[in-house]
Amino acid sequence: MGTLYDLAQEYKENMKPVEERIEELEDLLRKPLSAEKKRCIRHRLNVLHKMQLDNARTIREMENYYET
Repeated sequence: MGTLYDLAQEYKENMKPVEERIEELEDLLRKPLSAEKKRCIRHRLNVLHKMQLDNARTIREMENYYET
């Protein structure tokens, strides 16, 4: 196992599919869909954005762990 910085880089790499899915869902929202489908997509986006934010915070903590 490497350093916390190395682990942070792995976290970044593992977030790419989530970011791609966010883009796909945002593109899908621009299309004409029923209100129910749009509500479901917005809910999924909300969950993915929370994951993205939590991951970004974790990455920042790991990258800067030894600086404090």
